[in-house]
Amino acid sequence: MEEKNRPDLSNAESLDIAKRTIYLLLKKLARDVKLICVRETTVLTDYYVVATGRSANHLRALAADAADELAACGVHLRNLEGADGGEWVLADFGDVILHIFSKEAREFYRFERLFDEKCFLPYGDVVEQLDKEMSVSNNEEKSN
Repeated sequence: MEEKNRPDLSNAESLDIAKRTIYLLLKKLARDVKLICVRETTVLTDYYVVATGRSANHLRALAADAADELAACGVHLRNLEGADGGEWVLADFGDVILHIFSKEAREFYRFERLFDEKCFLPYGDVVEQLDKEMSVSNNEEKSN
């Protein structure tokens, strides 16, 4: 994914990094994306971003694209687990940890059940930004 105006997230708040991760996942057609704030319950990270991929290849591509794009924004991958398995990929960006599941693995593990409802945060502004960009892109294509 090539973007001309990538934000500099090297000193950004963890919520901004989480929202950028969601933005990237949505552009790559990840499903059922959730933003979970865990800063009150663990010292490991501030946010979990959880998504579902359509296939093993899609899971790997989502994780790789997120790692590449966040690195271009100044946020570097610390650890990547499960990319060879095809069921669950964990990408650790420090204050944000990305979990990408296959549909079957997400249903089996029910990861979200570990968290109280108040931990789930809305991210409508990310969707609005994506909608605006898609609309501009579609209008540019129509005018060409």
